[in-house]
Amino acid sequence: MQFSRILHLVAHYEAGYDYHLETLLKSTYKFLIKMNDLHEVQKEMIKFIKNLQNIYPHEIKKAFRELHAKLEVYEDDPFEGRAFLYLDVLSWLESNIQSKPIGEVIRDKYLAKYAT
Repeated sequence: MQFSRILHLVAHYEAGYDYHLETLLKSTYKFLIKMNDLHEVQKEMIKFIKNLQNIYPHEIKKAFRELHAKLEVYEDDPFEGRAFLYLDVLSWLESNIQSKPIGEVIRDKYLAKYAT
């Protein structure tokens, strides 16, 4: 349930529904605290989405790269890694950095890993 809240925030951002984002951020944050399930990956995602409105359009890819670098550290962490199983946040970030559809990024990762 908690990862669906983060996914909901991402979906709102991607769809351009910025006017509801602040309310959704507060609601998601309160929910995660109430559930006692606020991990570093979730904190970073919430902080990032909250600050997106303060980032100039020409600096957005840099912000995505910075978040990618922060979250990549947690990928192999046994407590934080669960977020990457439910949400492929890194692929979403890479798709925004590379200006490619997320499906293409995931396919390329799969082919790189399993292609012989």
